[in-house]
Amino acid sequence: MRKFDDSAQLLLLAAFAIGFTLVISTIMLNNIIYASNMASESSSDISNYEISNIAQMTDEATRAAYYNATINDSFNENMFTKNMDSYANEISTIYAFRGLSLSFDDSNLNDAYFTENGLYGGNSDWIVVKNVNQTDIFTITLTNTSKLGNASNAYEVQAINQSNIPIWTMKIYNDSANINITVNDHTDSMSPSTDMILNVTGNWINSPSDTNYFYFTTSTSGEIYSIKFVNSSNAMGYYEINGGLADGSTFVEERYKVTNATISIASSNNKINVSMPFTIP
Repeated sequence: MRKFDDSAQLLLLAAFAIGFTLVISTIMLNNIIYASNMASESSSDISNYEISNIAQMTDEATRAAYYNATINDSFNENMFTKNMDSYANEISTIYAFRGLSLSFDDSNLNDAYFTENGLYGGNSDWIVVKNVNQTDIFTITLTNTSKLGNASNAYEVQAINQSNIPIWTMKIYNDSANINITVNDHTDSMSPSTDMILNVTGNWINSPSDTNYFYFTTSTSGEIYSIKFVNSSNAMGYYEINGGLADGSTFVEERYKVTNATISIASSNNKINVSMPFTIP
């Protein structure tokens, strides 16, 4: 009987020890999870996701404001500003309900550089559109030809095939006296002007009467290519490109202006100021 009693007591003691260990482990694990969550929440109540979400909403609002302010190809900047002011009030109210203070300040519309984000310091060598098999409209308007670099640092537009080899190239540069435009192996010079319109698919510069210059659609016929800007911080203005892609869909790539918005968002613990460029459209 004594051996049986001893065995029962040992089993009871072992069960008690296991149960006690499980309770302590559970409490410790809960404390670790709680502390981790508290540290995470206290240090990152304004997350990167929050800023990304605001940037996405602002980009969409900017584009919508541009299209609403454009009637019959005529852009009304005052209407655009009113639309953006309305957006600023609405988004501030939305975040106020969430306990966050948000202010939004968009700068005036400015002529954009041909860089990826529209600012001088943006990515200067970038692909505007890929997998093109047809370009119907391609126009470039230079709004400040004094920004052009010299021959060794010319602004370039390239059509590059799938082997990454240029099949068509245009270089634009300023030699202090003239604006020089080289398309493949043909160079033409003209006096500087405030605005210079280059209709690449229409084969004319400034006037439709100046024809047979670019030969873009002839050079790219039957090809699948990408359109790339090179040294684009050396040029400023507007562009519009539209046509068809290799998969049968259509595309429109255009840029009219750029605005540099400053967004400030604050909670009881943190405050973040972000400056972001938004191109229009």
